Amino acid sequence: MSYFWGFSWEGLVVFILVMVPNLFYFWLPNSSESGRTPSKHLILDIIEHGSQAIFVLLLVFLISRHDSPLLSPYTLGMAIFLFVYYLLWIFYFRGYKTLTVLLGMAVVPVAYFILAEIWLHKGPAIVPTAIFGFTHIVITYIDYRVK
Repeated sequence: MSYFWGFSWEGLVVFILVMVPNLFYFWLPNSSESGRTPSKHLILDIIEHGSQAIFVLLLVFLISRHDSPLLSPYTLGMAIFLFVYYLLWIFYFRGYKTLTVLLGMAVVPVAYFILAEIWLHKGPAIVPTAIFGFTHIVITYIDYRVK
């Protein structure tokens, strides 16, 4: 067996780096929508959050017996995706809440996570990440059209 259960610092750091802008979303005044309406896509929300929980657990707690060199084409791609993701958040915080920005904010972190899962040899995490990505994109589009 090429996997075992444990704790992956790399997986945790990969996850935390994407979550940093989300903290500002909740901390900064007027960045999050107050008085949100109830979800019109409960089933999609359940699929989105369930698949997210699964891929994060696999990213952080599933350990591969294969080495993952810090400098690799995967980590370079991850750095580029992370940089683009942070730029999209800057656009968002500056009031550019276009469909392009919002969909970018849904697509880019998924690509980042898939590269991380390939880099860390966590193949089983790719399927729930792809499911999360698909539902996240659909929900983003639905929410944008409702507003």
